[in-house]
Formats: sequence, C-alpha cells, structure tokens
Amino acid sequence: MKASGISHSARLSPLQGETVWTLDGDAVTETRGRRSRRFELAKLKSLQSAEGGAVLTFARGRLTIPAMSYTRGLRPENRAASFSTFIGAVAGAAAVTTPGARFRNAGSPIAEPLIWMMGLLGASALVLLLFAATAGAWSLGVALAARLVFVMILAAGALPGSIEARETWTRIKLAPGQIGATS
Repeated sequence: MKASGISHSARLSPLQGETVWTLDGDAVTETRGRRSRRFELAKLKSLQSAEGGAVLTFARGRLTIPAMSYTRGLRPENRAASFSTFIGAVAGAAAVTTPGARFRNAGSPIAEPLIWMMGLLGASALVLLLFAATAGAWSLGVALAARLVFVMILAAGALPGSIEARETWTRIKLAPGQIGATS
C-alpha cells in the first residue's frame, strides 16, 4: 500500500508555526517552517495511538503527532478528522512495509481515574474527621481534612475537560486485523 500525499497539520504551540506531517510513500515527513525531518516507515518500531494523538517510535527517534491544534486567540481546535485519516494511512503503510512493528491503543480516558481519586480523597477526609473527633483534636482534623478536600476540588476542576475531551476526540483502533479503522 503506497499512500502518498496524505497529510495532517497542527500548531503545537501558539508561539510556533504550523507543523505538517505528510505520508510520502514509505516515509513520514515532518515539516515545521524551513526545518524538515524524514522518518522511514521501514524503521518503525511501534505506533501507539491515544485519544489526543499518536507516538511513532523509530530506530533513531520518536515522532509525536497531536490531534488538537491551536488557533488564533489561543483556542484549541479539534482536527481529529484529518488526524484519524492520516494515522490510518500511516498504520496501513507501516503494516505492509514493517510487519514486525507493534500497533496499540494507549491508555484509557482520564475521567475514570479522576473520579476514583476524588472518591478516595472524600472518604479519607471523612475518616480523618471521624478519627480526629474521637481523639479530641477536632480543629486539627478539620485543618487536615480541608487540605484533602482542596485537592479533591482541584481534581473536580479537571474533570469536565476530561469528559469533554472523551466525547469530542475520536478513538483510533489499531488492531492487526483492523488497521486504520475508527469508531
């Protein structure tokens, strides 16, 4: 499968120019301004796909490709459509040129661990208050539990963004039988 000309672009930082990744036959080319790097798919060791991007590990280097980009006004823009098309084409070309490469999805959404952490912090704060009350050190228990509740509030602040990201990003499944399929 010799796919050519398929590309994906993203602005990695509001202060940088746009980076363009192009699949040129049997290589991925990363271009940022005048600087260009070329990665041969024959030297691909692994392709690890996650909800926010993909990491391609080569014999001499690593290439990270994000699905999100910055636009004017420091706003993130979801470019999952071009990202999933590009990564699907890269995975398909790599499966033909490098049969020994590993393809896998990375990790799970961050919402579930955050919810567990918030639950454990809340339970710990209640147990701490209970033990402090039975020991007669109520004010010390309130002071320590307040710190646990503060960390729980910080985790709750990160939670809506993780749920929103889970709903907007497309998940790329890179199983050996379904290379490049999206759901």
